[in-house]
Amino acid sequence: MKNLIALLIVFLFITAFVGHKAKPSVANTENADVYITLQQDLDTLLAWFPGEYDNHEQVYKEAVDKFDIAKRHRQTHHIFHEVKLDFIPGRTLYAQQSQHYNLDDLYRQRIYSFEIDDAEQAIRLRIYTPKEPAKLTNGHKKPEIFKRLSENDFFLKPGCDVFWNRESDVFRGYLKENACNYYSDRFGKQVYLNETLILRKDALLLEDTATDIDGNPVFGVHDKGPTISLKEQPCN
Repeated sequence: MKNLIALLIVFLFITAFVGHKAKPSVANTENADVYITLQQDLDTLLAWFPGEYDNHEQVYKEAVDKFDIAKRHRQTHHIFHEVKLDFIPGRTLYAQQSQHYNLDDLYRQRIYSFEIDDAEQAIRLRIYTPKEPAKLTNGHKKPEIFKRLSENDFFLKPGCDVFWNRESDVFRGYLKENACNYYSDRFGKQVYLNETLILRKDALLLEDTATDIDGNPVFGVHDKGPTISLKEQPCN
């Protein structure tokens, strides 16, 4: 009888211990909730982002209002198109950006990769820069282009990831201050890039600056305010 009671006590102790270990902590529950929210935000961000954007309305208004030439924004056109590249992690978009009302005047071609960043509690956008941009030209119309590419066709600039958080009906993106920098042969100095972005369902607002180590402007919008590109249509 004593042995039976002893076994029963041991059994109850083990059951209580296992039950205690299996119970999730409050911290783990909170982390899971944050992750689920970020997954939902990522789905929404990738539903809004693809398409074609143009700041023609802003450029036209500045011309009509006779803004000083130095204060006017240049015309830019953006194409963001969903693609799949097995060698790049996350969910990816092809970005093709042109200027001066000339779709052939390309100034930027990139692959954008979106993933959840647990430490930052944000959506991380990594920017893959092609070593030969011409290989990607008009990739939104020619998906076969991407089948001929490999990881060796791209490089990443350290510190240049963009982080996105949802705030009500917009997403806000940012670079970590002065983390994205490089030596510019063109300007003969180290250049520090800083950028803030707002993505709405109908628009992309971009405010970027490039300064030297002393904070002097090198290029970018600076005192012009953000470039406001309205969404024209989905990208087919």
